[in-house]
Amino acid sequence: MTLGRILTQLGDATMVEDALAGLNDIVLLTRLRAAAAAAQEPMADFTAALVGHFLQHADDAAWLSLVTAAARACNPAAAALNRMLCVALLAEAGAGKHHLHPHQPGAS
Repeated sequence: MTLGRILTQLGDATMVEDALAGLNDIVLLTRLRAAAAAAQEPMADFTAALVGHFLQHADDAAWLSLVTAAARACNPAAAALNRMLCVALLAEAGAGKHHLHPHQPGAS
């Protein structure tokens, strides 16, 4: 699956679960589940919001990291998605009570 297809189907919960399972990163998946539960959001919605945040707010270093990870991977789309989620999760954790999701109170 291409990254473009993943991004266009982020509203489909089944596709999101399949894409996350395809990452083969149990640590990331566990962190995503815990963060989604803490935000009291469905996993697919939380994941879509994280990717959206990355796409809107990532700096040059984050994009370079994404492109480098994708270029070196056997599955570039999975590597790019993994990098987006890791960077966005770090930003989410740094935001504390101010969630990065546009539908959350206090979001900027």
